[in-house]
Amino acid sequence: MSMNKDDDSLDLELWFSASRKHTQDPSDDLLARVLADAAMLQPEAPGIVTTAPDPAPRVSLWAQFTNAIGGWSGLAGLGTATVAGLWIGLSAPNTLMTLSSAMTSGEYEPTYLSEIEDYALLVIEEGAE
Repeated sequence: MSMNKDDDSLDLELWFSASRKHTQDPSDDLLARVLADAAMLQPEAPGIVTTAPDPAPRVSLWAQFTNAIGGWSGLAGLGTATVAGLWIGLSAPNTLMTLSSAMTSGEYEPTYLSEIEDYALLVIEEGAE
């Protein structure tokens, strides 16, 4: 099929004119239903109060706190961290006590410091070459 301007089957004006000839008015029943739906959706006149507005629900302080930290999952995480912190703080391990007392008395020298010095000397020697 060739698509040139002389081809009448592709002329849109023919289609539009044909659709204009076959117009049909909506039925009275359809118009009545549309108008009834529109009347239901119309807003009420301002200033006329038909019912008292519902009061806002009161939210307890506990519910506000729970919502602020992320709900029950946030509350569970906060409780877990609190219990773990108390447990670690109240029952310090003996090795931690020994290490901290050795550091405060000056008797403790970490072994990694000597390794860092050796590495620094190695880097300096390689860079000088």
